[in-house]
Amino acid sequence: MWNPKLLLVVSLCISALSVSTAASGGKPLVTAVTKDASTSLYTAPLKAGSPLLLDLSGSAITLTTCTSKTGTTATLSANATNGQNPLFPVSFSASVSCAKQTGLPAGAVGTAGLGPSTQSLTAQVARTQGVANELAICLPSDGKSTSGDSVGVAIFGGGPFIFPDRGDFTQNLAGTAPLVGFNGAPGYYVTASAIAIEQGKIGNSGPFVVELSSTAPYTALRSDVYAPFVKAFDIAAAGPSFSFMTRVASVAPFERCYDSTKLPQSLLGYFVPQIDFVLGGGNYSITGGNSMVQVNSNTACLGFVQSKATGGQVPAAILSGFQLENRLLVLDNGKHQLGFTTFLNAVGLSCSNFNFTLGA
Repeated sequence: MWNPKLLLVVSLCISALSVSTAASGGKPLVTAVTKDASTSLYTAPLKAGSPLLLDLSGSAITLTTCTSKTGTTATLSANATNGQNPLFPVSFSASVSCAKQTGLPAGAVGTAGLGPSTQSLTAQVARTQGVANELAICLPSDGKSTSGDSVGVAIFGGGPFIFPDRGDFTQNLAGTAPLVGFNGAPGYYVTASAIAIEQGKIGNSGPFVVELSSTAPYTALRSDVYAPFVKAFDIAAAGPSFSFMTRVASVAPFERCYDSTKLPQSLLGYFVPQIDFVLGGGNYSITGGNSMVQVNSNTACLGFVQSKATGGQVPAAILSGFQLENRLLVLDNGKHQLGFTTFLNAVGLSCSNFNFTLGA
C-alpha cells in the first residue's frame, strides 16, 4: 500500500518552498519506524533518509560522523502531520553530539534519544516546531502487514493518532500512569503496585519500579522478582485452564518453553496465562501476543529474562521491545504521564495500519 523509503525520498525532493520551520509550521511531526531483523532494534529515517536508532532511555541525539567532535548541529527531517496522514516535509536543525557507536542496526548513522531531557529528539522537536513535548509511538513487530511491510510510527508533538476508519487512539487508552524519576537515571519510569499472573500477585513485596526500554529485546526482571514470577507462571500454567500447555526444552535466552502446536490461538495471541503490571491508572496487560516468542515452528517461549543486575539500585523490571510492540504509547513530558492502549491485534489492528499516504 505504501513505501516509507519512497515517501521519504519524495519528501526530500520537494522544493525548499514546501519545507516548514517552527515559524510557519507548528504541527506535530511523523516518521515511520522499522524493526531491524538482526538486532531487534527500532529505527526511523530521520537523517537525510538514513536511519537513527530510537532509544527511549537516551537523553540526546548522537551521530557517528559530525563536523565537530565535541558537538554541533545537524539537519533532521520528518513530515508534518494532522495525526491521520503525513502532510508535507519538514527539515529542522537539531543539536547533536558525535561519538563512535557499536551495535547499531545496519545503515544507522546514530541514535535519537527520546527520553525526558532537554536535548532529546522529543524536546528539540517541541522547541523548533512550537508543539507539545510529547511522543506517541507504536513499535512494529516482526509480523508482516497486509502491504508486506512491518512498519510502525512515531508522532512528535501531541495531537491525535488516527487509524483509518477507527478514530483517534489517544482517546482510547487502556490506562495511564505517572512518570517518575529513578536514582537520577535518564529514561521513562513508572511504578507498579504489583505484578500479577492470572490475577494472582507474585510475592508479597512492592511497589515495583518499571523502566520502559526500546533497546532491550525482552523484558528483564531483577532476580528477586524473576524467581517468584516464573514460579507463579508455572503454577498458572499447570492449572486446569491451561492443561494443554506442555513444557519442552529451554531455548536460550528463555527458560520456559512450550509445544506451540498445542497452544490455542486468538487475536490476543496464544492462549496462555495473562500477566499484569498493576499501574496507577489501569493494568498494563500482557497476553500471548506480547508474552510468547516463537523460537521455531514448534516452540514458543515465555519472553521474559532474568536481569544480570541486582539490588535496589536497578529497576525491578525493564519493560522492553517485544512487550511494547503493537500498542500505542503516549509519553507526555508536560504532564509527566504515560498512556497506553491495549494490544492492538486484539481489536484487529497493528502499528502497520497507520496511513502513510500523503494527505492534503
